[in-house]
Amino acid sequence: MQPGQMAGSPAQAQLRLATPAFWILLSALTYQALLCAIHTNLHNISMTDVALAEAVIYLACIVILARRVQLELLVIGSLTAAYLLLWAILRNQLDPKGFRDVMIPILFYGLGRQLGSVPYADRLLKWLIALVLVFGFFELFLLDWFSRIFNIFSYYVSQGGLAAGSNWAKDSVLGLNGIRPEGIGRTILPSLLGNHRISSIFLEPVSLGNFAVIVAAWGLVKSREQIKEAAFFVLAAAVMIALSDSRYGMITVALLALLRCLPLEKHHAWMMLLPAVCVALLVFLATYFGTQYGDNIVGRLYVSGRTLQSLDLPMIFGLDGFNTNYGDMGYPSLLTRLGLLLCLFLWAAFWMINMQDPRGARLRASVTVYISLILCVSGTSLFALKTAGILWFLIGCMASRQSDEKENRHAY
Repeated sequence: MQPGQMAGSPAQAQLRLATPAFWILLSALTYQALLCAIHTNLHNISMTDVALAEAVIYLACIVILARRVQLELLVIGSLTAAYLLLWAILRNQLDPKGFRDVMIPILFYGLGRQLGSVPYADRLLKWLIALVLVFGFFELFLLDWFSRIFNIFSYYVSQGGLAAGSNWAKDSVLGLNGIRPEGIGRTILPSLLGNHRISSIFLEPVSLGNFAVIVAAWGLVKSREQIKEAAFFVLAAAVMIALSDSRYGMITVALLALLRCLPLEKHHAWMMLLPAVCVALLVFLATYFGTQYGDNIVGRLYVSGRTLQSLDLPMIFGLDGFNTNYGDMGYPSLLTRLGLLLCLFLWAAFWMINMQDPRGARLRASVTVYISLILCVSGTSLFALKTAGILWFLIGCMASRQSDEKENRHAY
């Protein structure tokens, strides 16, 4: 305990793990696995049940945030809701998913800003990493037992996300992306891990890879004096990327490591244009490099670019095509569902967050890379509660003014 700090002081209270923020983040991380276990062993779970579980988590966030209303969050939330309601009138149809997708960043950023701090986020994230790795190794070494508890394929079929006869992997109850097809195979350690992609508590290897990138980003923004802390997060991320065979994770973490090595401490503002650069490169790839679709990075980027080329102005501004399933094409899905105007507004709000020290600026730059690249290869995982809630909570913690003076002194 630091001199002058009493046992019940706010600084000490922030380091206690079992807070409302902890239980909310733990629920966001594990609710899908819990529902899958109930579905497998007790009672069929529908999409309505999943929506109700998420609603309880959002309500818990709202109850906590209502205790001390933050004006900027209230303004952003109100303007966003008004925009979506106006667009619902113009579309002649309400899109609940649009409300849900923008609610996650606002609520969990507010939760981190109000209740969190950098030391608390460090401790919380370590516990979550431990839980994820325990479940990951349980799946790796005791797959039969894991499959008895979690029938992932049946769980997603019951929600309408998969067709009952679409499981090509015989006798497997994992998700469709839980096994690499023979013609593709693993990228990372294929001789050691085979074609099995670990999903851990997320039920999907894609989400495990995304969580790994978030963990690595949190570690790479640490100062040089915090090298041991940084090494823990980066090594944990490397293990999770290997387990999930996340090609996206491997590439993105490599870029984040390169970004950390560049002398750009106070020159990250140019990166706010990175999503536009990614869109331009996708269109360029589709225009000048004709290819056929394949389940590889180039093929998926090509299809995303071709789809972007097909969007007309009503689709770009979210007035048409919002209920189209674009699969792994993130930018077309984002534009048609939210519209260009709302995307620009929320992106500007993200870049206007007042970070307290250089770690915050580095984290914002890293999250920009994460978002810009994930939208190239994935349509929905950016807004998956089990990873998005943690991401925005960490951003809120980094923007919080409750970080202690010692942390701020070692921020460089």
